[in-house]
Amino acid sequence: MIVVKQLLDHCGRAFGSSGELYQTEEADVLIAVYPPAGGRGWWTYATLELHRTGASECLLYSYRFERDIVTLLGRVARQVRERWERQRARLSSGAVFLLGDAIQEASPLDCVIATPADFEEEGFDYFTNGAEVIRFMMLHAIASTEARFAEQHGLEALEELFVRAGVDSLDFMRTPAK
Repeated sequence: MIVVKQLLDHCGRAFGSSGELYQTEEADVLIAVYPPAGGRGWWTYATLELHRTGASECLLYSYRFERDIVTLLGRVARQVRERWERQRARLSSGAVFLLGDAIQEASPLDCVIATPADFEEEGFDYFTNGAEVIRFMMLHAIASTEARFAEQHGLEALEELFVRAGVDSLDFMRTPAK
């Protein structure tokens, strides 16, 4: 529990606010939700106990608070944990996870893809307390067609496609770029 408190504090300092804790039935993991603060115009959802399986935590962002995102992040956490247990594979850039539902009602986005935590300040993406090193990975909501594109052409090609299409990765109602 000490590491969870340290992660909660690490995120709170970076995000400029205190996180509210949620537990989800989807996975046995705490999720902290941080409101917009200090020039950050978005909500941040962060897993806090996933590091026990693969030394990584996940971040998901949204323009508004939605309780369903906590549930969906729990589903992703369960998949990350299962992948670790089956393959001993850490969460890596380009990893795709199915949400099971659209990220938001009427949204065409039903998957997420892991990337480095590019929305955060330099140095945030790795946390260490001297004994453990934990990496934070950002999850972007994507459509299954975009997931297939990334699997065929790679994460870099998907990122280039998003730049050309002007994709706002926090807009869950966006039209898929592919």
